[in-house]
Order: sequence, then C-alpha cells, then structure tokens
Amino acid sequence: MRSLPDFDITTLLPHEYNHFTLEIMKPIKAILFVLLTSINVIASANDPVALDVDLDYYFGTGATFDDDIKFDANVPTPKSVLGYQVGEWHVRPEQIAEYMYTLAKTSNRVWVEEIGRTYEKRPLLLVSFSDQNNIKRLAEIKQRNADFNQRTINDPAVVWMGYSVHGNEASGANAAVLFAYYLAAAQGPKVEEFLANSVVLLDPMINPDGIARFAQWVNSNKSASAIADPNDLEHNEQWPNGRTNHYWFDLNRDWLLVQHPESKARIKAFQAWKPLVLTDFHEMGTNSTYFFQPGVPSRQNPKTPEKNFDLTARIAEFHGDALDGIGSSYYSKEGFDDFYYGKGSTYPDINGSIGILFEQASARGHRQDSDNGVVTFPFAVRNQLTASFSTLKAVNAEKSALMDYQKSFYSSAIEQADDAEIKGYVFDADGDITRLNSFLDLLQLHNVRYYQLSKDITVKGRNYKASEAYIVPTKQAQFRLIRTLFETETSFKDETFYDVSSWTLALAYNLDFAALDGGDYSARFLGKSEPRALSEQIFVLDKKAVALVFDWRDFKTAQLTGKLLNKGIRLKVATKPATFVGLSGKVKVEQGSIVLTIGSQAYEREQLAQLLGDILNDTKVSAEQIVSGLAESGIDLGSPSMESIEKPRPLLLVGDDVRPYDAGEVWHFFDQRLEVPLVRITKEQLASISLHKYTHLYMVAGSYNFSHSLNEKLFQWIKEGGQLVVNRTAGRWLAEQDWSPIEKVTPDSNNETTLTYAQRDDYRAKQLIGGAILKADIDTSHPLAFGLERKTLPVFRRGTDVFRVKSEEVFATVGRYNETPLYSGYVSKDNQALLANTSNIVAVRKGRGGIIYYADNMNFRAFWWGTAKMFSNSLYFANAYRSEK
Repeated sequence: MRSLPDFDITTLLPHEYNHFTLEIMKPIKAILFVLLTSINVIASANDPVALDVDLDYYFGTGATFDDDIKFDANVPTPKSVLGYQVGEWHVRPEQIAEYMYTLAKTSNRVWVEEIGRTYEKRPLLLVSFSDQNNIKRLAEIKQRNADFNQRTINDPAVVWMGYSVHGNEASGANAAVLFAYYLAAAQGPKVEEFLANSVVLLDPMINPDGIARFAQWVNSNKSASAIADPNDLEHNEQWPNGRTNHYWFDLNRDWLLVQHPESKARIKAFQAWKPLVLTDFHEMGTNSTYFFQPGVPSRQNPKTPEKNFDLTARIAEFHGDALDGIGSSYYSKEGFDDFYYGKGSTYPDINGSIGILFEQASARGHRQDSDNGVVTFPFAVRNQLTASFSTLKAVNAEKSALMDYQKSFYSSAIEQADDAEIKGYVFDADGDITRLNSFLDLLQLHNVRYYQLSKDITVKGRNYKASEAYIVPTKQAQFRLIRTLFETETSFKDETFYDVSSWTLALAYNLDFAALDGGDYSARFLGKSEPRALSEQIFVLDKKAVALVFDWRDFKTAQLTGKLLNKGIRLKVATKPATFVGLSGKVKVEQGSIVLTIGSQAYEREQLAQLLGDILNDTKVSAEQIVSGLAESGIDLGSPSMESIEKPRPLLLVGDDVRPYDAGEVWHFFDQRLEVPLVRITKEQLASISLHKYTHLYMVAGSYNFSHSLNEKLFQWIKEGGQLVVNRTAGRWLAEQDWSPIEKVTPDSNNETTLTYAQRDDYRAKQLIGGAILKADIDTSHPLAFGLERKTLPVFRRGTDVFRVKSEEVFATVGRYNETPLYSGYVSKDNQALLANTSNIVAVRKGRGGIIYYADNMNFRAFWWGTAKMFSNSLYFANAYRSEK
C-alpha cells in the first residue's frame, strides 16, 4: 500500500480540477484514504505485502492531534529498536521494556517506573508521558491529583492507558509501542499543548507472561507468506494458550480480588494516582468488528453513579468519530456490561474514575479470514491506536467535567454513608490469622480504612473479641467499594450477566462478620488503624515436652505440615477432641489439630529442636507443648483416634479437555499457598505411567472421556490406596463409572412455548448459573471439615450440574446445599429448587483409598479462602475418615 504523503489526489482528476481549494480537497482525500486502507484490510489471503506497513499507515489517519505530524529525529522509532515495523511480528515483553527505557533516555517527556514483577520475574512498567516541566514534578502532580480538595482545573489531567491484560489479545500491547513513540516524539502545537496539560500513564503490557507465551507461539508459527486460513497452526494455540498469567489466571478478573503480583502492583499505583480515565484494550472473536463502551445500559452496576454512564457516552462520541475517520466498523451498546467490579474497565467505576473497555476483532496471529474480510494484525493495531488517541482527545475536551465528577464521587460517598442504615462492619476469621491478614491486606490495597476492635461486643447474638476482631466504618471515601465487599444481593434489574453475579469478599473469605446499624455502631469501637503484630517468639523445645500441637484453623498450619513431612517428621491429626497438660496450663486439642510426638521421630532431640525452630520461625506458626501423653479429658496421645498423616505426592490432570482456569487455581494453591510440589500430567501420561508412587489425583472441571482400561486402572489404584479428588464438571465422568459414589440428577423438562424468538438470549441466560454464592450445611465432625468453626459455609457456584449420593453410600455426604441455598447473586427459582438439600461435598472409601467429590470450585480465582480450607483437607486428611455401605 502507498503511504499517505506519497498520494496526490490531483493526479486522479481532470486538469481543470487542480485549482480546487484545499478546503474542498480535504474531505475527498480523506474518503479515498479510507477506501484505500480498507482495501488493505481485506487483501487477498495470499498477499504477503499486506503486513508491510509504515508509520504513515498508523499515524496518517487524522486520528492524532496535529494534521502535519513531525517527529523528533533524536527519538528512535520502534523499527529502529525492534528491527521490524510494528505489525510485522508480535513484539515480546522484553522488547517493549527495552523500547520504553530507550524512549526515557532520548526524550525529556518520558519517565519509566518499575512498579512490580510478574511470577516469571518480568518487569511491570508504568510509563509517564507529559511535557518536561511536568515530568520533573511527577511526585507533586501525583500528590495533588489524589487530593481533590487541593487539585484545580489548572492541574494536569491524568489518564491511564492499559493494554493486553490477556496475553493473546496482543494488538493492544503492540499499539502501546506506537502510542509511546508518538507521545515521546511527535511535534506540533496541539500535541504539545495536550502534554502541557496532561499526564498519560502508560501500562504497556498488563500481562507480560501471557504476552510472552503468545508471541512465542505466533512468531514461531508464522509463515513467510502469512496464512489467513483459521485452521492454520498459527491461529490455534496449544493448551493452555497465552490469555492467562503464569498460573493460568485471567488477570482481568483480579482487579478487585488482588491475589496476584501483577494486580497488587497495579492497584497500588492506581490508588496512588487516581486517574480520571482508565482504558482497557482487549480483543474478541475474529468475526466481530470493534467495540467500545458504554455497553448494555440495563446491565450497569447500580452502585455506579449515573453521571459515570453519561460521561462514558460522551467519550464514546470521540471514539465513533475517530473510527469513522478510518472506515472501521464498530458497536457500543451490546454484548458487554459494567456489572462486576473486578475487571479493568469496571474497577475504576467504583473508584471515582471512568473505566472504558475496548474490544478489537482478533487476527490471533498476523492475518486471518473473517466474515468481514481478512483481518490483518496491522489493522487491529491501528484500530487500537486510533481509539487511544480518541481517548486523549476526549479527556482533553472533558477535563473539567471529569474532574468535577471525580470530586463529587467521593464527596457524595460521605453523604451517602451519613444517610445509610449500616454504619460499619465487624469481622473476625475464627482464629485463622493468615486468612484474616490476607483480607486486611486487600482492604489496604483498596484504600479502605480498618481498625482493631477496641472492646468486646455482641451483635445479634454473635460475640466479637477485641483481641481478634476488626471493624470497618462505612463513613469514608470508599463507601461504595466497602458495600461491594460486604453486601449481599439477590434482586437485579437485569438477570443476564457477562461474568459473576456476586463476589461478596467477606463471604469468600468465610469471615464471621456482622453489619452494624446506628444502634450497634459506636466510634468508641475503633482501635488502632493497623493489623495486629504477629508473634515473634523464638521457639525453644522444653525438656519436659513430649509432644507439640498446632492449631489447624490457621491456614499457615497446612503449609507447616507439608514442610515438616518433607523433613521426614511424623505427624498425626486428632480426629476427636482432648485436653492435655501443657507448659503453662491446659492445652485444648480440637479436631484437626496436628500432633507431633517427640519420641516417635527419627531425629535426636537436640537436632529436632533446631529443625523445628527453623521451620516454625519461617512459617510464623505457634506451637503448644504438651508435657504428658495422658489426657485430662478425651483421647490420649497414643490413641488410635490420632490418625497418621502420609506425605502427599499429588498429581493434577492437565491438557486438552481440561479447563485451564480451574487447573491453574489448583496449581497456584499447591505451589503458592501450601508450597507442596504438584506433578502435572496429561491424559496420555495418565494412561502410560505407574500411579503407585502417587497419593492423590486431582481432576478439575473438564470434559473427560477415558478408555475402559484407563477407568479400570484408576479404580484399581484407588482400591490400593489412591485418593481421587474430583471437581465440578469432572463429576459427569465420575457419575458414569460403576464404582462412583454419585449419580447425576436430571431435571424435569420445562420447555417454554410462549416465548418469542427475540426472548431467546435472555431465556437461555436465566437458565445458567454464571457465578453465585450459595449456603452449604457442613458436617463439621467430618475430617474434610476440620478447621471450620461454623456449620454454614459460603460456596461459589457456577454451572447447573446436580449430583446426589447413591443410596447405598452411608456417611458419604460432608456438605449439602441449604434448603434455601441462595446467599448472594442470581440463581433462578427453578435452579434453587433443584439444588436445595443436594450434596455438594462427598467422600467415600474404596478399599484402602477413597473418592472425594466437590461440586463447587473450592479455589475460585484464588480469593475463596474459606472453601480452600476444605480443599487442603483433601490432601492431608483423606485417610482420616471411614464410610460404610
């Protein structure tokens, strides 16, 4: 394709038209430019030249600030650093980082900050662009921007531009490179005026690990003549693909949950800067066009002020104009919503900013056939770049309105808190210090103030101790966000959801919490605004001690257990309660307590004391020392009710037909939370390897179809001592086996015959359970429930599969859905009735081994700390229960 500056429209016109005025020529020139560039997009699939573009293709569209673009010759172009033009190949994270640092060295408009590192130790960069005077005083601008009473219209407008949270939606990150070059090097009165009045925060690669995985795939599978056939290898990634981070998590669901280093670094920076607008650039199906918000009007979160939607719609006009200018098709009010606050385009909405989602039809490589013609990678990049410029223009034009809105968002939050019935929330974690501190860390990241409870209180019959509980007053700037962390909802204006319908974090963490109204709340309850310090006691093994006891309620004890077993230390779990004499009084040993008997170890006492000291000091777990094996009440130290714990050697089935998200959640749980080695194998390996040295096999949600011989192999392994742990839709496969403890429940047919065709999408959506919180009644006497203090456990439910325990299995049900199961979120009345009183946690013995079935995802998105406790019990206590027929 010819570049715009080389194209002279007058050569296509009769001689007498050469005297047209410039004003007449401009619109004609623009129209022909659009036609010619559109031809490039739908070029022949066999034409390799379609990827050969230059900077005029990206910047010569009229979408930038100045019509006549000039660039600072001292600032290197992307091609001069990368060795190729953006769009010819997929840029890698290290190349993005190199280019950003190169810009900072050569342009006084650029400042690069490393705000964190990924799991794979790639840098997370936040790159600031402004004029040189503003760059010199970035710290002052940041401080003033976050203080809405101090900030004025004369302060720079701050806008955050984020790209490619999904690694295989790479047009965003590649557009970010061109965008950075323009901001660093473009010269002209309009761009210079904009930079003098603005600070652009560029987040060029939200998910570097995923981008690296995808770039490696498409670049290594690119042909010399780009192949547009969707069946080509380039367009079909191997499992688990590049969408996710290192542990196969979707980082675009983690903005509110902040369980991963990428999100923690990003949220900390976001809260420090409080930008007016944050953009989130994605890709969607190849047969789509281009999307930008506002999205579906009826599916906006009611906690977001209406003014937010109005401003988003006004900004959308700038996007429409810009995309019209280059001839790109788009839509803006269908398909996507702003309901779940855990996404990059919605988290800003509950924090006083305007979040905007962009979705570009994906080439998933370099060029691909679509219903709209051939989608080329340069075309996708150019659309993202065009929308980036239209965002800046919108912020520039709407600066006053955006600043006023942000200030009023927080001032009105205080007013709403004054008027609200609920004045605060009090909570504890039933003795689990690790789980409680994780929740406090989350509050701190979101700028939510919390306090130690200053005195013991009783709320609606529940006791909260000053030594354990915390309190969050609602009268603070983050009032709206506090509501979304603690409130439950079961009634919705629109019952169709793009993502989950509920995410109450207090329930996900299984906190014992209560809302305080005006009669319950008092400012006198507010103690220190900081977490309680963990005990820093140095462990010393007393010469009188015969055993150590560890409280299983604390999440860290599971990690400690693994570390001790790895050192060859023998451990037992108490399956019945007891009371012993300790060093300074009575020691209560509850069900689930981990017991280490000194005399049964292979270590000398002095050597054991040194080893225990190192591990206990590392894990910060406290130990009670028992001085006599004879219990004052309950079972003695040598009782057969003290069950031995076997060192686990678990397997996780991964690969094709396995849901990567669920598999990644289990991998992350074992690797990061428990620090237990987890061997991941494919179905082919499962069929070929010996299973005898492995203790557990975990099968998460997926579509399983094993051969008869493999099914028999698994059952034989179970009878010989193996533990099969099955999750969610893997239950379909389990229910088909003769030796299964569960069977699938088939709901009665309920075909609606009066609905119109136009109602089909809403009808189908309402039959789904896309993500809701249900109540499960737990048998807390069962070993799989050890560590739980309360019989009602919030669980995350997704999907409509329902199973029941076969009639011959006795004592197999560990948990079942409550008679009125809905806690929070949307589940249709029919589905609630179907789920009520059915088993959601099942455990049976088969020979020397056993089968455990969890109907729900116990590790959903890593923030379901409450149910994860029961999941860890499957690893250590699977041999501690009995079942009968």
